[in-house]
Amino acid sequence: MLTPVIVAIPPVAPPRSPRQVEQQRHYARLALKHCAERAGAPAGGWEQDADEAPLPNAGFHWSVSHKRQWAAAVIAERPVGIDIENIVPRGRSLHETVGSDEEWRIMGDRSWLAFFRLWTAKEATLKANGLGIGELSSCRVMEVSDGRYLTTSYGGQLWPIAQFFHAGHVAAVTCGGDDVDWCVLEEKSKRQNVETSKAEPRP
Repeated sequence: MLTPVIVAIPPVAPPRSPRQVEQQRHYARLALKHCAERAGAPAGGWEQDADEAPLPNAGFHWSVSHKRQWAAAVIAERPVGIDIENIVPRGRSLHETVGSDEEWRIMGDRSWLAFFRLWTAKEATLKANGLGIGELSSCRVMEVSDGRYLTTSYGGQLWPIAQFFHAGHVAAVTCGGDDVDWCVLEEKSKRQNVETSKAEPRP
């Protein structure tokens, strides 16, 4: 069972400020802490190399992602990647940058939902390989199973991807075909509510 965690980030820091970036990173680490508890992994020792790629810790691999409102993390006993994005319109020219005509045919349409499904799936795949978006064009979407699962290809390997939709965002994780138990931690009225959503294995 793969157990990614998504944590709400309170709107405290000014938008696009250094303090906001610091806050996002803090909550990504908080999500990672919850992942460690759920996965039976070490509480500390989660370090990065000089290029900020996560280093394995006691046999566990990890990945984090953050936007202004949400941070996400995942820990697994194999290379893993996670990404989260806000589903908001961008420049239409990005469609051609992110996906080929064949990939858009596979996605079924060029809506912004499809765009961010494609984007997060590729980001998660590249993170699992210790890479950044510079390799985006080398990663391909090969199949869309349904509204929550698709498959990418990178480095001669197929990467099953599980996706989760929450509060106008989409998250993607390289699931390896495993069951996925998404955990969302939100703070409302100064108390923490936990929402979980279990996803079945990809067909």
